[in-house]
Amino acid sequence: MNFIKNFKSLFSHTITTVIIVIIAAYVLLTNLGGSGNIWLFLAGLIPLLLVLFAVLGLQLSNKSMASHLILLITLFLGAGRALLLALTSFDFSSFSFSGTFTLELIINSIIFIYLALVVLSGLLSGEFKGGLGSSPVVISAVIAFIFFFFRDGFSGAVLKIFPPVVALMFGSPFFAIVLLLAGVADVPFRFLDVVFNGNLLESPISYFLFTAFAFYLIYGAILGLLKYKKD
Repeated sequence: MNFIKNFKSLFSHTITTVIIVIIAAYVLLTNLGGSGNIWLFLAGLIPLLLVLFAVLGLQLSNKSMASHLILLITLFLGAGRALLLALTSFDFSSFSFSGTFTLELIINSIIFIYLALVVLSGLLSGEFKGGLGSSPVVISAVIAFIFFFFRDGFSGAVLKIFPPVVALMFGSPFFAIVLLLAGVADVPFRFLDVVFNGNLLESPISYFLFTAFAFYLIYGAILGLLKYKKD
């Protein structure tokens, strides 16, 4: 238990920053390929860049715990599940693992374990004591949560709103807004994909309502970023 509690202290801030930069570069490189559709490619890339920008910004702002937790929740929770499924895929009839331990799985699992240990270390050390306060960003987060709830359901809304809430808890409204923006930054590009590659008239009224509100959230987020600039 003491090892986990002291894990975050094993690395200096400089080394931790280098680790975060390496993880961010790895994430970016592994997500550069994909769809030949430019709009769908940008719909996936821009939110990712915003998340990585917030993660790096929080780390450089001496909010390392927030940086690690957001990186874990947004990008590497799936790696933990994949590792568990691979480890429990052993069956006694063939006396082997049915899951495939690929290089990507191994790298993602190492990153997941590192991030999880840092976050657990922070929890055991009592670093998660911040409050949300009463800034306008909190109200924006509530509005965004309602939007995500109606668009994506409760679980989707929680996953979208959790990273901005973490940033707010650690006193970073600027990066909270960046993460809120990341949750809707794909909408303009998906809309352009429908305009140029689909049939806009076949879309239901709900699509137009959610798209319009997403544009409103993007507009509000940009105004908020200009206001807060960098905390």
